[in-house]
Amino acid sequence: MSIQILNLNPCYDHWVIISKPPRTPNVLRGDYVVKLVDGKGMNIARVFNTLGFHDYICINILGGDVGKIINTKCREDNIKTLNFWIEDENRINTAVVYEYEKRMLMVNEPGPIMKEDEVKRFIEFFSSVLQKNSTLVISGSAPRGFGTKDMAEIAQIARHNSCKLKIDISGEWLKSLLSFEPEMVKVNADELRIALDLQKLDLEELRQIKDKYGIQVLCVTHGRDGSVTLTDHKIIRSKPKIVHSDFSVGSGDSFFAGYLYYEALNKSIEERLGFATACGTANTLKYGAAIFDLQDLESQLSNVEIVEEDL
Repeated sequence: MSIQILNLNPCYDHWVIISKPPRTPNVLRGDYVVKLVDGKGMNIARVFNTLGFHDYICINILGGDVGKIINTKCREDNIKTLNFWIEDENRINTAVVYEYEKRMLMVNEPGPIMKEDEVKRFIEFFSSVLQKNSTLVISGSAPRGFGTKDMAEIAQIARHNSCKLKIDISGEWLKSLLSFEPEMVKVNADELRIALDLQKLDLEELRQIKDKYGIQVLCVTHGRDGSVTLTDHKIIRSKPKIVHSDFSVGSGDSFFAGYLYYEALNKSIEERLGFATACGTANTLKYGAAIFDLQDLESQLSNVEIVEEDL
């Protein structure tokens, strides 16, 4: 299964790890730093590499000196990319990890602004590189200047090329893409609630959403409480038995990557969700988004609880 990942808003991350309380008030000195390329689509690609899956390409929008750094780092990390260049600068995000207090602060820059002609040229670029009959994964936000109509045009191009749509996105972009009946929606519960102005977000509401938008697999994640997935015939709950860490940035992307990988291997829906949950939990064992090794993953495969019932 060929997978194309649309990563519209890449960034470069610095995780500054502070191991002990600072001696000087209001001055933080890091003990070590983790540097990595980020963006939800890029995180999926990094997990694919960890799992040894390479039948993918990550389509990025890059700009400025930060874009050049991202491009170089992708080459170093063997992340397969196709890049479209714009004038404005990609964002740098900073995570300050207070290791001694087991907490962190994430500071996200607003990111670049795309000009109208850049958006138009990107959509033309996307149309020229999209593989027919592939799976298109749309994951993460888009730059300022890239609107819901532009996102809808992306989806129309994908449908015209007989691509399957699998999405993990929030806000107005989510609402725009739902009208194209994506085969899979993987979404955080709070993001779904806000995007569709929901109240309860109970099983009945989820059933209505699935039926209204013709979604084959609707997977709603709840952080450390796992996920609830609705298919045409089943409700499947998957969660880690033990959560080892609260450093969960990138766990949703790791979950999604694990699911897509096991889907490519033609595993059952239960196997996909179990493996995905293990990937998400393994991500919490190291600093940085979507960073774990196969030993971490192996240790979490037995740490998954799956419960299913008829829909």
